Amino acid sequence: MKRWTALFLAAAMATAATCALAACKKEPSEQSAPRENATVTIFTTNDMHGNLAGETAVGIVQAAKIKASTPNSLLVDAGDATQGASFASVSQGADVIRMMNEAGYDLMAAGNHEFDYGTDVLLENGELENFPILAANVQKDGKPLLESSAVLEVAGYKIGFIGLTTVSTATSTNPTLLTGVSFEDEATTAKKEIAALKDETDAIVLVCHLGDNKAAVSCTSEQLLRALTAEEQAEVTAVIDGHSHTVEETVFASPQGGENGAQIVKGIPILQTGVNFANLGKLTLEFRDGEAGVSVAATGKVLDREKADEYPVTEAGEQKAHKVEETLEAIALQQDEILGEVLCGIASPLWGGNIAWNYAESRIVETAYGDFVTDAFRYYAEQFAKNEELSLPVVAVENGGGIAQSLPTWHSGGKTVTRGDVLSAFNHGNLVEALKVSPAELFAAIEKGLVTTGQDESGLLLREKVSGSFLQCSGFTYTYDPAGETGKKVVEVKLADGTVLDRTDTEKKLLLATNNYVSTFFPQAEKLGELGGEDILIEDYILYLSGQNDGILDYKCNYDRILIAGDRSPESYTVKLRVMRGDEPQANETFTLSVDGEEPRKVTTDGEGCLTVTLPKGAHTLFLAETYNYVYVNNYSGTGVAEGGEEAPDFYTKEGYYCFYFYDPEE
Repeated sequence: MKRWTALFLAAAMATAATCALAACKKEPSEQSAPRENATVTIFTTNDMHGNLAGETAVGIVQAAKIKASTPNSLLVDAGDATQGASFASVSQGADVIRMMNEAGYDLMAAGNHEFDYGTDVLLENGELENFPILAANVQKDGKPLLESSAVLEVAGYKIGFIGLTTVSTATSTNPTLLTGVSFEDEATTAKKEIAALKDETDAIVLVCHLGDNKAAVSCTSEQLLRALTAEEQAEVTAVIDGHSHTVEETVFASPQGGENGAQIVKGIPILQTGVNFANLGKLTLEFRDGEAGVSVAATGKVLDREKADEYPVTEAGEQKAHKVEETLEAIALQQDEILGEVLCGIASPLWGGNIAWNYAESRIVETAYGDFVTDAFRYYAEQFAKNEELSLPVVAVENGGGIAQSLPTWHSGGKTVTRGDVLSAFNHGNLVEALKVSPAELFAAIEKGLVTTGQDESGLLLREKVSGSFLQCSGFTYTYDPAGETGKKVVEVKLADGTVLDRTDTEKKLLLATNNYVSTFFPQAEKLGELGGEDILIEDYILYLSGQNDGILDYKCNYDRILIAGDRSPESYTVKLRVMRGDEPQANETFTLSVDGEEPRKVTTDGEGCLTVTLPKGAHTLFLAETYNYVYVNNYSGTGVAEGGEEAPDFYTKEGYYCFYFYDPEE
């Protein structure tokens, strides 16, 4: 495909910055005089996931202001911008692209979640962009799907950017959306692209969506650099990274041969800024053009929110920020009509997704939202079976990774459910399908999501990680051994009518409803039909149930579908909670406590403002009538049970309201 080239004719900017890293040198040109030395600043973002503003984010307004205030600067994103928050999902990423245009982004790499709406939508969003989207190692039907690289000229120096997307996208994204798409080896692709760019650029920057989590991808950005030869490493100036949601501010040391056999070390900065626009990366390239040729040295750092607020801003930056903010507000107002529509009231939260402190609850234990969603799938599958005159047992599953939030969103204790709440939790654009599967296939699919290694004496499920493939279920229960052998953890699967299934049975058939990502867990299944869009079915089920209860959704979860063989949990456990008003502990005060919606009772805090509550094993919802929020605790996942005597941060704090803080009961 044609390479994207842009020229930036801004004057060179003097700099007082110093750089201890060895320079990458280019041979002098015989046809042109040496250029003026220059400093080029590349501001970086990654994994925005549609979160463009917020109290804990630098945000797109601030990023645009900083870029506009900095001569010879670029703004570059390393992927996963267009999927996540409802701001992104309501327009399938288009509104995020519009905001990136307004903010002055110069290019981005495709992240794995850019493929969540399918390649057609990805290409349509690309048509909206005033900047290129890069993915050198992605092909469709044997041809490049997107641009491989871009050459941008700033202050007279040409910078080549190569985009790389993790090959794990092929397995982490719904395969039905990737028909004809292939992901080529990252290192092999990088070698080819470096060779193509090295003679026509003064610097090469890799814009990667790889990350630093070796357990999640087959090639991290550091492993990519190690796979290059010393000569290829010498051509790479820096790496802008994404995908692992971590803050990277590292320097990869590449030994380079010097004159007369001396050894020097060229440092290659690797930058990644976390997630949800929490930070802004700053990559500084120092260009020098002398008799020996062009040299460039790079340094990188991550600007956190507080440092970004202090960044020097010009009048041009203020004007840019004002325009970006106006556009953001205009789009948000347009979306508010859709996202803000109230579907019903709600009696108590349906917990799921990331609840607190990044606990991915639906990926490790049964959750209320998981039960609710699979009940919805099963309800519509039963209607489908009746219409098609099918007499099969009807079951449903949903992968825990498919449930991004609780209901209501952010667990704020809100008493209403909006369309935005549903979109925030189910933002992948999945379809719900009806499949014909065997018991053997169901066993295998359940095993796919079981990653526990055991259970301690408190009942906590031991694991090195959680799994987005962990299955929530309806129409059956399953019992598993946390310490069982991988692939053989499931002890029993029992249908709602009491029928126990045989894990070797390939003859009996079940009608299974699930989303079209999970349907890939059943490669031998017969597809019977589509039931509808995932978010639409869930919304319809919310309206159906609340419509039978005076507009209130009052869904009870018994937590009796996913069972643990030889459960080691004691019959009860204790949590200790400090009650605050603003920053002040509420000592020796009486409150009204309700557990799981049962009859409220009066409780009194101790001299430190703490309540000690003993609960039956399992998940519970606590609510003080006087507080702003609900609180969820679960001894199996560890959520709400502080570890190591440390105070666990409260995630509902709001000045002027009462709020809980968790404490270790043995502290």
